[in-house]
Amino acid sequence: MSYFNRTLSLLGLPVLGLSILGLGLGGCAAPTGEDVATTESSSLSEEATIHFRAGGVDTTGTLSAGEVLHVEYDTNRLTACRGGNNDGSPGWSITGFYRLNGGAVSTFEAGGFSPTHSTAAPQITVTGAGDLEIWFQNTSRWGCSGYDSAFGKNYHFAVAASANAPGWMGNLTVVMSRECSGGRGAACDRDRRATDGNFTYDTWSRQRAATTTLSFEVWKNGVTDFDNHDLWKQLDVRMYSRVGDGGQFQMQYVTLDQRVGNNARYMVDLHGLDPIVGLTQITDKSKCPAFPLINEGNGLVTADLQYYFVVNGAELRPHGGGVFHGTFENYKDAVAVCL
Repeated sequence: MSYFNRTLSLLGLPVLGLSILGLGLGGCAAPTGEDVATTESSSLSEEATIHFRAGGVDTTGTLSAGEVLHVEYDTNRLTACRGGNNDGSPGWSITGFYRLNGGAVSTFEAGGFSPTHSTAAPQITVTGAGDLEIWFQNTSRWGCSGYDSAFGKNYHFAVAASANAPGWMGNLTVVMSRECSGGRGAACDRDRRATDGNFTYDTWSRQRAATTTLSFEVWKNGVTDFDNHDLWKQLDVRMYSRVGDGGQFQMQYVTLDQRVGNNARYMVDLHGLDPIVGLTQITDKSKCPAFPLINEGNGLVTADLQYYFVVNGAELRPHGGGVFHGTFENYKDAVAVCL
């Protein structure tokens, strides 16, 4: 078993689908281990290990969201693409792929040549419970490609909800107001509007609003239903966001606003999330923002903020999965050269 048999830390994930072939491409044969996918309904927990052995797949331990997952991959499962470089290093690599609930696909190095030249163990971040898919691809510098993917079905593992997960999350609201300067009080509540999680931060909000906040509520029995001075320790509340479809989601902690009945309300300042705030006239394309700008054709440009929340390992996403969207507007004159 190679030194690439990594220890993977599983904490949580996101989001958008990918179609995977189960057989080798470019003339490469499928691995012999494909016909022993014994993990369709496996359950994993803290310090769990998935063993992708040359003769089959098995697991030890059980997995809950937020716990640790070890993955041991025997490169003898996938020998379709081999060959060496002139310096004696492998001319091939095996990449592991994973996603939760059909969401965004992430990767890790599983064997052969390391493109990052890293010797550190990679991390899988899966933010909630559900169906975890894992599959592998073997590629070489000569264009060979083969898959270990249970003939395109991928290997599936059930991730249970954390025992510390909240009982309920929801009631997303947005405040865009000139009357208040914080997240509290009747002045703000008069302008509080329910949302399905999608919102628009328009030019009026940018220029005139004193308060621009996004909030949601959490209930956990015996935690949020009284004046709990330890609430900040008992609920780990995070927001994951990115601009556009590409790149990794970035994490930030979410601020406790106040108790609302038996719930705890958490609040995010939208101004702090604005990706196109403060842009001055750009005349050099090399100075253009790295994130995608959308020309709306009406003198405005917009950027799409994609986000979701995680509380004690449980995700708050739209019904049916996916991510919430925030649309940030600004005038296009400052960035016309970038469009």
